[in-house]
Amino acid sequence: MQVETGSLYPALHRLEAKGWIAASWELSDKGKRAKYYRLTPLGRKHLGSEESKWQVFARAMGLVLNPAKEEQ
Repeated sequence: MQVETGSLYPALHRLEAKGWIAASWELSDKGKRAKYYRLTPLGRKHLGSEESKWQVFARAMGLVLNPAKEEQ
């Protein structure tokens, strides 16, 4: 999956503002300063509800793309 910088950073800031992720500056394995993100408990809860919506959507798309497969 490729995400453009112009889309990624605004999305990360929105997720952080909603309290779904938390960020911290740390040193990478190569000794460079990098910003690391982690899910918060609230973010984990939200991800669970979004995942169930995604499962419903993915199943519906499967039915549209392969209708004969579901009839068997």
